[in-house]
Amino acid sequence: MNKGKKVSYIRKPFARRSFLCLGLAVGALILGSLGLISSVMSAGDAPLNVAAVCFSSMVVCAVSLGYGMLSFLEKERKYILSKVGVGISGLLLLFWLVLIIIGLKG
Repeated sequence: MNKGKKVSYIRKPFARRSFLCLGLAVGALILGSLGLISSVMSAGDAPLNVAAVCFSSMVVCAVSLGYGMLSFLEKERKYILSKVGVGISGLLLLFWLVLIIIGLKG
């Protein structure tokens, strides 16, 4: 019959570092959104603290990516939270890097 398909009923726990990865990614997204909204509200003439918030968002993204990569090293765990956190952090970090490159060229 279908001997090749086996179902495992063992519940795997989430990777321990995946919670921190997702939490940091959401925090970086909130910081980045606050920085961008503040910059738009001031018509591009934002004070220095807005740049600090955006830079903090970029650093938190990098840390979140690190924790996400470390969580993939844990064996026999669920990685869905890590995948979501790494996806959010990766896209946000790419956005910040592109924004910095555009700012340096323009």
